[in-house]
Amino acid sequence: MTVREILTLQFGHYSNFIGTHWWNIQECNFSYDPDNPTEINHDVLYREGESPKREVTYTPRLLTVDLNGTLGYLNERGDLYDSAQQTGEPFPLWESENIDVTKESAPVKPPFIQSLDQSSKNTEPSPFNLEQDVNVWTDFLVPRFHPRTINIIKGYKHECSVQPFDIFNYGQNIWKTTQFNEDFSDRIRAYVEECDLMQGFHVIMDSTNGFGGLGTSCIEHLRDEYGKSILAFPVIDSRNAEPSASDLVKVINIALSWQHTGEYASLFSPLCAGDKGWLQAGNPRHFNNLNYDLNLKYHSSALLATALDTLTLRYRQKEYPLSSLSDLCADLNKMGRKAAATSLTLPFPMTAKRDFIDVLDDFEGSMWTSITPSCEISTDRHMRSLALRGIPEERLKRPLHDARRQMAKPAYRCSTVHEMMSLYLAYTSHASATHLTTIKAGLKIKVPYPAIFNNNVHGNGDIAAWPVGETVKSVPVMAGLHSGDCISGMFESLHTQASRVKTIKRFHAFQDSGLEEDEFKQCLHHLLDSKEAYEDHYI
Repeated sequence: MTVREILTLQFGHYSNFIGTHWWNIQECNFSYDPDNPTEINHDVLYREGESPKREVTYTPRLLTVDLNGTLGYLNERGDLYDSAQQTGEPFPLWESENIDVTKESAPVKPPFIQSLDQSSKNTEPSPFNLEQDVNVWTDFLVPRFHPRTINIIKGYKHECSVQPFDIFNYGQNIWKTTQFNEDFSDRIRAYVEECDLMQGFHVIMDSTNGFGGLGTSCIEHLRDEYGKSILAFPVIDSRNAEPSASDLVKVINIALSWQHTGEYASLFSPLCAGDKGWLQAGNPRHFNNLNYDLNLKYHSSALLATALDTLTLRYRQKEYPLSSLSDLCADLNKMGRKAAATSLTLPFPMTAKRDFIDVLDDFEGSMWTSITPSCEISTDRHMRSLALRGIPEERLKRPLHDARRQMAKPAYRCSTVHEMMSLYLAYTSHASATHLTTIKAGLKIKVPYPAIFNNNVHGNGDIAAWPVGETVKSVPVMAGLHSGDCISGMFESLHTQASRVKTIKRFHAFQDSGLEEDEFKQCLHHLLDSKEAYEDHYI
């Protein structure tokens, strides 16, 4: 089978929370049953290797970047390849009586990680309290990484108030250092050279701090060095804090991140579980059958990761191996429109004991929820790429002898979920161009995915009108990328907030790190140009 590989890069602590959920979701959805093979080609994002013990490994094709103090119990090189090499004591260079050794106590593994280390055959979920146990993203990380995956910026410490990594230009300056640039570029090249038919890159990056500058500098390098498609997701941590002067610093960072990402990436979509994004995250995005804590990274990042895993199915499914990341980008970045909004429907509202045809016929309101800040996705006049998973074909409609009222509906002539959903979208939004991807398997839900589903959700994801109290094991999901006039309001909102900064001289850290006044003004003009590019009269 033809495999067109993608390399994923994650810059920043919140991005690594999202990435951890995403890789966990993928591993949870692996299928080891030869009679029920997976519909997803996992080789697109994973690589096969061999450990020093000659054991076959299957690890994410991934590079992550974070600050000191974010790995917890995990070694920077991981433990998958080093275990065979860590045998015996090192040869002493000095006499033992002349050596004074001070050992730092090893971080304690959280209960969930300890459970992964145990070779127990019990598959029943344990009552972990992950809401309290998770402090950093490694606390709920299931997959094991290749030694080159994790990259730590040594000069900055996580959540350090003395020397915070909170300025866009700090990241740019890190990229310019020979030590980081050469090492990180070599790691990218090593992954790329392993690929047979590489198609591009996923980049997830924090956009409110220095990782925005580091991520966009890397995106520029990827475009110049490899010329492949780049799909970027600038993310905003959805935690709300007390209003402060640092809120405007975040707005400046976001504006600069979006400007540079739009210049170098093939397509980008900002993500935030809050409805505003700036100056504060705002209210949590509403999902009818979910109950989550916006201020918990562990919760909000799971929503964003679910959307990423679903919308990327378009070029990760086995049935259409020639579908590519470049096709997605080409469909949505027409006329230089580089930004898109991301939507999520979790779970897709399949009512218990009802068929897909009836659910669609009775549906009212918007079918999706935006997870792009300050952007409400309309139902029409869009270029969009949607992916729907988890609707069984046997739930499509009643058989002919039991069809009754369904026979009078035009959709009854449809014979597949893909055909019926396409018909529904054509009827409800006739002025939109839609690429639809469907797969039969739903999203499997296992620990450490957070328990955010309401008690009216059945184990298979069906929605009931009363509490059922079942453990959710699988849910249908829909997610997508949308390019339309709703993006204009997003850029206008960001420009309004960024324009409150009359001069960059008020923020000495930006000036001291190399940002010129003219560069900031150019950034504001870019936001206005982007706003106008999405207005109706430009269509």
